[in-house]
Amino acid sequence: MREIVGLFAILPFITWLLTHKRYKDIAAPYNLFTFLYIINIMLPILAYINIDSTSTIRESYIRKAISSDSIFCEYVVLQTICYYLVIFGTKLRIGKSSENFEEYNTYSEENVARVNIRGQEKYKYIGIVIWAIGFVAFIKIMNQVGGIYYFFTHLQFRTSLTRDIDFWSWLLPFVDYGVLFIIYSYKGTEKRLNIKIILLIIISGLMSGLGGRKALLILFIEALLLYHYTIKKIDIKRFFKMRYILGVIALYLFFVLMSKFRTEGAAEAFLQNPLAFTKDSSEGIFETIQSESYVSFFMTIIDYFKIHALWLGRSFIGLITAIIPSSLYPGKPPVDDGTYLYSICQGRTNIIPPMSFDNLDGSSYPLETFGSMYANFGLVGLFVGMIVLGGIYGYAYRKMKNNSYSLFNVVIYTQIIFTFQLSTLRIFQLFELIIVFGIITYLCSDRFSFGGRKL
Repeated sequence: MREIVGLFAILPFITWLLTHKRYKDIAAPYNLFTFLYIINIMLPILAYINIDSTSTIRESYIRKAISSDSIFCEYVVLQTICYYLVIFGTKLRIGKSSENFEEYNTYSEENVARVNIRGQEKYKYIGIVIWAIGFVAFIKIMNQVGGIYYFFTHLQFRTSLTRDIDFWSWLLPFVDYGVLFIIYSYKGTEKRLNIKIILLIIISGLMSGLGGRKALLILFIEALLLYHYTIKKIDIKRFFKMRYILGVIALYLFFVLMSKFRTEGAAEAFLQNPLAFTKDSSEGIFETIQSESYVSFFMTIIDYFKIHALWLGRSFIGLITAIIPSSLYPGKPPVDDGTYLYSICQGRTNIIPPMSFDNLDGSSYPLETFGSMYANFGLVGLFVGMIVLGGIYGYAYRKMKNNSYSLFNVVIYTQIIFTFQLSTLRIFQLFELIIVFGIITYLCSDRFSFGGRKL
């Protein structure tokens, strides 16, 4: 039964193969969301069909949930339904739009002749200034957490070390914004992303993510989509060239190694023998995808709420107090609702939001839309939440197209499709991005609004 139901996870991929040709833009929501589904959901589900694959999971609570045939089958069915609900949501029209959803024209293909090349130069200098502000914030944060060396050799304590950096955390993303402004200055020139820009992306991503991998990956994707929409259309055939293949291999090794750096003693082992550390840390790509997926957490949520009461929206109280600094309100509920899930996975059964961060176990596992909606509102909330999520994806994409692929709209669309979820942490992160990046782009433009045509 487990094997048969597990194969249902392939249905969305089959559907995409039969219908994707009408979506010409490789970065359309349907294409990107399906890609994320394959990597984050489908492949890990196929791996967990074999119960032996759960042996590497340290937390017994998570391992128990995945090993349960009933929990596994229920999750696969629900997740498959959720995929189609998100795709349905992308087709819903929120507000007025004169664009055909399936149409695809990059800014550079239609409007490159209108671009004032000399006017674009200012964005490079603006980007440099913005990046410098973010760099100062990074240095201040490192001073607060014990220094750069101490922080990056104790990444397993990153959540607790960075808890009280409220002000500087708002300025830290400026290193990413600076990079994006510099790339945007290439608009209308068809310049390539040279090695200097790539190195700047890597350094900036590591700083803004405070050693995390996701921030760097998202910055790379933002840079690629910005290049794709405003400078020159990316031909998928390019990625089969040797230099791009080597780049993918390097990125894969980075993701594996950064994961190992979060374990105690990893930094010392790397410094003593980098080659041996890299060899010992290397896993198969399938195992890496499985370990990085959130599938196991979603199954844990289903298992936990079989016998515990739903939260009924209480975890979202953290959004109300999110803007209050922890230094002024030490007992405030966590913005990161994944801290509740982490405590559950440690075996605690008394987790009822809102709770103070100090009363939880000090780290987090992501709830995302599936976990947050199911934990708060059960099946009804889960299904409605997925439709809403798809509606937000579609709205952001059409808004970007209607506004001639402006810098602001390309960045917001990228962040929404790759990081946004209906959980307190993701909602707050998007809110923070819109406010901060919106102010920056407004100050750098003569005429700015989310529906504006400039910038």
